[in-house]
Amino acid sequence: MLDKSLTRLAEKAEAESQEEFRRLEGHRRVVFTRVLQAFHQAGVDEAHLKGSSGYGIGDFGRQALENVFALAMEAEDALVRSQFVSGTHVLACALRALLEPGKRVVCWYGEPYESLRPTFSWLANKGVEVIIGKTSLGSIPPADLYFLQRSRGYRIHPGPTEEEFRRDLGNLRERMPKACLLVDNCYGEFVRPHEPTAYGADLLCGSLIKNPGGGLALSGGYLAGSMESVARVAEQLYAPGLGKELGATEGFLRPIFQGIFLAPLVVCEALKGSVFASRFFASLGFQVSPQATEERNDSIQTILLGTRQRLLAFARGIQRAGPVDSRAVPVPSIMPGYIDPIVMAAGTFISGATSELSCDAPMVPPYAVYLQGGLGFDHVYLGALEAAQSMQEQGLLP
Repeated sequence: MLDKSLTRLAEKAEAESQEEFRRLEGHRRVVFTRVLQAFHQAGVDEAHLKGSSGYGIGDFGRQALENVFALAMEAEDALVRSQFVSGTHVLACALRALLEPGKRVVCWYGEPYESLRPTFSWLANKGVEVIIGKTSLGSIPPADLYFLQRSRGYRIHPGPTEEEFRRDLGNLRERMPKACLLVDNCYGEFVRPHEPTAYGADLLCGSLIKNPGGGLALSGGYLAGSMESVARVAEQLYAPGLGKELGATEGFLRPIFQGIFLAPLVVCEALKGSVFASRFFASLGFQVSPQATEERNDSIQTILLGTRQRLLAFARGIQRAGPVDSRAVPVPSIMPGYIDPIVMAAGTFISGATSELSCDAPMVPPYAVYLQGGLGFDHVYLGALEAAQSMQEQGLLP
């Protein structure tokens, strides 16, 4: 049974979050309207949901799905495939397709997400000049590609605000009109009323088991942007000359169509949960980022727990709030692409799906946990209470 004092604090945090909830619901209406219109413009019919086998040549359902994604992401074209195994895979394909020896890439917001760093090392070994970070627009050298990571990744401080992101993309497009502006859009889809392609990005990349899959995608990834950029990445994924014209989709299309239809609603619920969690854990004495009242440009909520014991207790609480594997105990382990041991809690229907309530954290000081997802607000609410109670049971609350 949940502790009454914690429940009272949670009820207070929810009541005080109503203004932020209304703002998020306003964003949701804009995005959902665009997604629904994308279905209408693409002319989606029951026949488009069936899928194909073999090579998948002439799969008109796949073509309709990619039209929906392109329109929903405010782009010219899209590539939405089960053959992408993760967001990192999508990004790596895009970077390898768009950069050749002798080219220069600038990681505009500093070090990329940890699992992507080996790709940049690989590019550097192949003769691509890799520049990390910026001090000001004027001090950044010309480049062939600018890589902009929308979410914070495993950073304590938030990533760029929507205003900063929009301004940087606009300035780069004006100053470097021939450069490719590539956005790591993971955790950012549908958080704001418009996607980065609406104000200058050439290409967005992400995972379907994060925001745009709406909790129904079993696997896969997407990219959306200019027709030229999408075509080049398609040839990197498959083979030169094949492009987008193959890739079987049997069993894939229906949940992805339905997932992106639901995604604006699911993302809004997760964001409301993050706002609540921010206010609730701040009331317990923890440092949080972003604050409940701050604008958000991704769906990640950071909570600084301060000790290894609190971090493990928090993860156990999130795990036991899950509908699946609730009796499992999260333990730190080395994960592919990461240097430090990572603890992950995810009692999810789809393995590793961060569209569902989950948390993860590197086991290093200051022991910050990254809370994300939630198919409904109530699940985030109860998960946050379970995490707090798990710490309380061990005498670990401040």
